[in-house]
Amino acid sequence: MSINLIKSESKFLERSRIALTNASEHAEINPTLTSFGMDATKLAEGVEVYNNAKLVWELNQKEDSETEIASNSYKASFNELKSIFKRHRDYVLIFFKKQPDVLSSLGVKGRFPAKYNQFFDKVKQFYGTIQSNVLLQTELDKIKITSVIVADCLAKLNTLLTERAKYDKELGESQDATKSKDAALMELKEWMDDFDAIAKIALYDQPQLLEVLGIFVRS
Repeated sequence: MSINLIKSESKFLERSRIALTNASEHAEINPTLTSFGMDATKLAEGVEVYNNAKLVWELNQKEDSETEIASNSYKASFNELKSIFKRHRDYVLIFFKKQPDVLSSLGVKGRFPAKYNQFFDKVKQFYGTIQSNVLLQTELDKIKITSVIVADCLAKLNTLLTERAKYDKELGESQDATKSKDAALMELKEWMDDFDAIAKIALYDQPQLLEVLGIFVRS
């Protein structure tokens, strides 16, 4: 939904609620609107549209919050493992400088992986290769990349993969909720546009009552 259409969704929802409430309960406004066709049945229709929009909007807020939490957790785990892997990668590039075959087997030749899926693959190759090669592990013990550290890094990778999957799931749900929210708010806006048009005509000579409905007319 365009930000220019509804600048503040929560403000728009509250204004709609107040307008519908006052249209139903205000002693002067209600009978006047009723005489122009905006009767109890029509207002009940508006309340239903509002309630749906409010419910869907709240769900979207919840999904956005869950996505942010999942994102923060994933980013923290990613940055932690990235820092560890970068250090270990630099160590072996120095230590095995004269052994290009070892560097190839560890997957450390070339640039540091830029994309997250490439990063996952390189981390798996690096620590997996070390873990499966006793002789290589013995050499790396000399520079403090021990079997315990290797196992811990692989465990961190598994945790990271799980967190990435959760983040992707939450992101997808949030995007779906946003689409539903936008559609519901658009439906409410269209209904309120019609309501405002009737109200402006019915209360044309009573601008102070229009203000009770949240409609401000320039004098």
